[in-house]
Amino acid sequence: MISVPFFGPKEIAVGLFLIPFVFVATSQEPTYSRKYMNPAFYGGLFYVEDVGNKSEVRALVISYDDKPIEPKPNEPAAPTIPGFYLFNGERYVRYDFEAIEVIEKEVHFKTRSTAGESFEFAGTSGLRSIKDFNPSIKVPFIDGLLTRFKDGKIVKREQVRFCHAVIA
Repeated sequence: MISVPFFGPKEIAVGLFLIPFVFVATSQEPTYSRKYMNPAFYGGLFYVEDVGNKSEVRALVISYDDKPIEPKPNEPAAPTIPGFYLFNGERYVRYDFEAIEVIEKEVHFKTRSTAGESFEFAGTSGLRSIKDFNPSIKVPFIDGLLTRFKDGKIVKREQVRFCHAVIA
């Protein structure tokens, strides 16, 4: 029996029992909260519709099985791993989801913080024709409020429309 001041044998036994669980919990990759219920649209790659600011391309990848989507043959560098993306002029920077919900037409997501920056979105989805594309084919879009945070403080809120990427 080990004798330690201020601790009885029961406390030591409980402490030794819990140590392996600490190592298991810290060695696992962080997961995110997700909920997909009767989504009204198919997943894939979405881009924020042109808002006149080419320096800030934003993309969204939604995958209902949480696996990467197929690369676009006409854009091999496009994002494929689920998450929210900003294009920094050279490459896409991925913001992992902390949580995402797609419940019928409702879409909500929150990203993990990267270099103190994170995003939240709340909106709804629908289908529409795309300009200069076959008008009989309707593709998904997601309209809503995108909020940008820096060090936990809101720095920008804007209405955006994510449009499903199509090969034209």
